[in-house]
Amino acid sequence: MGPRLLVLALICLLLPGCGLNMNQVLVPLAYAGIGTCVALLVSPSLTAAIIGCVLGGVIGAAVYNNSLKADIMERQDWHRGLPDGT
Repeated sequence: MGPRLLVLALICLLLPGCGLNMNQVLVPLAYAGIGTCVALLVSPSLTAAIIGCVLGGVIGAAVYNNSLKADIMERQDWHRGLPDGT
């Protein structure tokens, strides 16, 4: 019980510093749900559901990361210094 309590205390102490945004959770979760549905349509089994959920979550995280990167680049006006203006 001691190590579990220590881990729980560390999580509770470090969690406020994470700066969690709801989009960080909801976008990969939505893609995971869609991936699960598509995988179950192709092959209705538990293995397919798990693989579809994981792959959908990974794709959703990549989509969120890409949109976050584009948002950061837009805020900092990185495109202004390029010769073609794009």
